[in-house]
Amino acid sequence: MRKDSPLRRGRPKGEGRVGAQTRTTILDAAEQRFADLGYAATRLQDVAADAGKTAPAVAHFFGNKEALYRGVLERMAIDYATHLAEHAAPAGHGEVERILATVNAWLRFMRNRPAQLGLILRDMAERRLHPLGDATLTRILEPYTIPVQEQSLREEGGVVFNLAWGGGIIFMVSAAHFNDERFEQALREHLGALRRSLHANLERSSTDR
Repeated sequence: MRKDSPLRRGRPKGEGRVGAQTRTTILDAAEQRFADLGYAATRLQDVAADAGKTAPAVAHFFGNKEALYRGVLERMAIDYATHLAEHAAPAGHGEVERILATVNAWLRFMRNRPAQLGLILRDMAERRLHPLGDATLTRILEPYTIPVQEQSLREEGGVVFNLAWGGGIIFMVSAAHFNDERFEQALREHLGALRRSLHANLERSSTDR
């Protein structure tokens, strides 16, 4: 009687140099599609065409559109977290400097990775249309919770979020097409205004106590 062969530890889908490159190519195409069109209007066939692959190839790596979207968000979140870790304010800085460093890093990340801004804006527009929206905004907002919750600005948390996050979105919509010199000037002005606003909130908060 034939003995069953032992189970082989096969590679997961897409592992290996060629598979990893194919996966990256698909994610690049999907990231741009989701940023440009949103979740609802993006089709696997279009992502496949943009990537120079077939729809079955995309399905092989990601299964369905929801899994592909989550793959895009997860990669973006990892890249974003790595960028923030490299540009965070040094230990010992106060809450305002920490928030400013986070905002500066976030806006520069979006400058180099404009699809993040597209994902946020599309996600905000579609949040009631599909159940995946929370993932994007949660990952984008998460870095602000540390300086806000741990320091004295926690009592002004809602205000800080509006100033830092909402102001950052408006800034990027306005500055997305600036050339490098104009972007740097506008960013300095934006961060200066944010610094003044944060200090004003701190002073008002301490006076009200």
